[in-house]
Amino acid sequence: MFTKLLIVPKTPQGEDNHNLAGALLGITQRTIRVIHKHSGGRLSPRKLIPVNPKTVGDHLLLKRIKANLSQPEVALKAGVSERTIRAWEHDRSLPAEAQWQVLAGILGLDSTFPRS
Repeated sequence: MFTKLLIVPKTPQGEDNHNLAGALLGITQRTIRVIHKHSGGRLSPRKLIPVNPKTVGDHLLLKRIKANLSQPEVALKAGVSERTIRAWEHDRSLPAEAQWQVLAGILGLDSTFPRS
């Protein structure tokens, strides 16, 4: 929530000076950005979109983007959790062969299972 404060000075005669208030309005508006350190490093940085895909995760990410699907949408269609999709795209794990076949149908991947 942002709060804006407008200070309207009084003229020596005790009358409001609306022209000065309008000038102050542009000066007094500020946006305050707060960075919370509450995550404790639990959130991993976002993976950049690869230019030259080299890993299975890179290929999955590119195919998902080309299919215009989000991670939750792919997870729902594949019957796995969003965390699993994220792990596959970040190369922390590989899908099983049965899961690869499901992904091939969803994302238009080559149906041959990649061997690591």
